Amino acid sequence: MNWLAKIIAGEPDEFVHAKLMKYGIGEHPGPRIKLTISGTKIGFKGDLDTEKILVRGYLHGVADGAQKVKGIVICYSDRQEAFTEQPVPLYWQKSKGKLASVFKAKLDDRIPLDDIRQLVNVDDPTTFFLLSLSPGDGTKPWKLTTKTSFPKSGPADEEDEEKEKDPVFVKGSFANSPEMMDYILDVIFPDFKDEIGPKSKKISLKHKIVIEDIEVPDDPSLSFSEKRKLAKKKSRLERTLSVDDKELTKEYSFSA
Repeated sequence: MNWLAKIIAGEPDEFVHAKLMKYGIGEHPGPRIKLTISGTKIGFKGDLDTEKILVRGYLHGVADGAQKVKGIVICYSDRQEAFTEQPVPLYWQKSKGKLASVFKAKLDDRIPLDDIRQLVNVDDPTTFFLLSLSPGDGTKPWKLTTKTSFPKSGPADEEDEEKEKDPVFVKGSFANSPEMMDYILDVIFPDFKDEIGPKSKKISLKHKIVIEDIEVPDDPSLSFSEKRKLAKKKSRLERTLSVDDKELTKEYSFSA
């Protein structure tokens, strides 16, 4: 279950907590996903923090066989040992980040599909799989492209909606099939499934994250960085769906 689905299900965990760390009290634009559906393919575009959802969608639906893989795995803790349990060889480089060391491993190879699935399953809240994928035999329309550097700013605020650009951090297309649409509805739109019909062509999902209160541990022995990591945030997630000239919003209160 992805981090947004966990909030919807009332099961926020350490993955949700990690996504909130960058937010202070107030309203913040969250990640967007846009789908364009035709008879043969499902085109998609997403912001940062949707890439794992869409990578897993690609790995769920693409036909078995070697995949062209290019990109980078980024970890904000030393997880080199954890990745020895999966079959894809990784060569790590360590660098100093603003608050912690960063570990990066580049990929540029043809890799069996099941091996990529095992790689992505070695997940944790501060690991990022910034991967571009396509079938080794060129089967269309399957393709996924992810940027390998993080954006300097998030999605546009509501005041900027008129000039808002499409999300571009991750984009590509899946083959359209009933099975793939069922998967997308279950994973990305579990709370809006009844609003999306077989004739829906353009679907847009926006999020707003509202931090209402922050509970910081009152322990003088903790450093600022440790307090920041352990702080619990009373929050609200607003999800706005645009489909078939309709717009619907649902809200979820949670703490993580």
